Amino acid sequence: MKFSLKRFHKFNKASFTGRRFRSGVYVTAVSAIVIGIIIVINMFISQMGLKIDLTSRKLYTLSEETKDLLQNMDEDVTLYLLAQTGNEETDFVRIAQEYERHSKHIKLVLKDPILYPKFASKYVEEEVSQNSFLVVNNETDTAKYIAYHDMIETEFDYNTFQSHQTGIDVEGEVTSAIAYVTNPDLPLMYVVEGHGEREIGQEFKLLMDRLNIQVETLSTLTKETIPEDCDILFINTPTSDFSDEEVSMIKDYMAAGGNAIITLNYKSNELANFKSILDYYGVEVTDGIIVEGDADKFLPGYPHFLIPDTVNHEITNTVKDKKVYVIAPVSSGLSLSETTRSSLNIDPLLETSDTAYSKINVYSDTMSKEDGDIQGPFYLGLLASDTYDNTSSNLAVFSTEMMFDDSMLREYGNGDILTATMKALVGDESTIVIPAKRVVNDYIYITQQQGILWGALAVIVIPVGVLATGIVVNMKRRKK
Repeated sequence: MKFSLKRFHKFNKASFTGRRFRSGVYVTAVSAIVIGIIIVINMFISQMGLKIDLTSRKLYTLSEETKDLLQNMDEDVTLYLLAQTGNEETDFVRIAQEYERHSKHIKLVLKDPILYPKFASKYVEEEVSQNSFLVVNNETDTAKYIAYHDMIETEFDYNTFQSHQTGIDVEGEVTSAIAYVTNPDLPLMYVVEGHGEREIGQEFKLLMDRLNIQVETLSTLTKETIPEDCDILFINTPTSDFSDEEVSMIKDYMAAGGNAIITLNYKSNELANFKSILDYYGVEVTDGIIVEGDADKFLPGYPHFLIPDTVNHEITNTVKDKKVYVIAPVSSGLSLSETTRSSLNIDPLLETSDTAYSKINVYSDTMSKEDGDIQGPFYLGLLASDTYDNTSSNLAVFSTEMMFDDSMLREYGNGDILTATMKALVGDESTIVIPAKRVVNDYIYITQQQGILWGALAVIVIPVGVLATGIVVNMKRRKK
């Protein structure tokens, strides 16, 4: 074919004037405008220091509790991120920058422990790790160290026999540390010992550390009075009785405005003097252990591992809002005395269903209700408050010795109950607990009744539905 210059010019002109060309120019122009707008917006946001948290779990958004703490600060605090230059954890830096953004009293400083090996030793004795925080009050030099592993939540996978990260707890640890270094008067809790009490576990201690509540042991048998600096007295299921002198000492402490938490078990009724403390606050303990008759109120297969209802109260609000279960294993029933003094007020916290009953023979071969068993409902948690002559004392009672065991605090809502109880008794701003931000899907816990329903759905309803659908379709095809 012969090349024609005239034909080429005609074709070229048509290409640049046709509908397809005009459409392409329009798309290109719009794209250029959009890209330009995005660049301008990005420059504006960068200049203004604005950041938007687009993560589904709001990993970089501070909670309202943290914001309130920062707004009420009047002392300068420095957050030192101890990390090798260039190897800082990006998430840690970004979360710490949010503190700086919300308060003029907070400053973030990146400190390389390799370049400054002696820096942290001025404040703490611990050997620091990479990507850890040192929180320092610039006015008092009070400091708190946060190790890297304390800000990373992990779980052990028994299928792979390996641990994997499940959450980030930077905000919880940093907020707690700020509250610690800015509060000169931290609450003090004494744990009573000397009567075969159940030992507190590591999770309990960690939670108290997070709440900035100092914990010390107290042998009441060797003391004449409860120490004046005691903010909370914790009696964790004694197995031997108190002396008359100890009971008088505890009652005197409470009458002076003291606060106490008591856990007990089905044998507590045998301890006459210990029981008299409960009686003084209008709380009675039912014989035996509680068995739930409602399949939706206990763990599958364990009708004595109760899932109590939470009564509306400041102590239970967090649990209700988060919709998590509180577990009360092997509990005794609590009830209110028929006659109490007018200064006493008792608020229910946890209670069973109407179908629960107390099994008197705890060694029985059956969980079924027998003659002599006591019909419910029962309380499993109470808060008794006594106000006289403008002085108030508070006693929180929980009727299972496992209420605050490590497994209960770690896996269920019992930790939220303990935290809220501490805050209600102490009433201090330093007792702030921010939950970790999970980076994996949460587990779903089901009750016995829910397990039966879902099992029936998977094994019966769905297969029958599929079979019925197949039969209907097949019949319609045959009719055609």
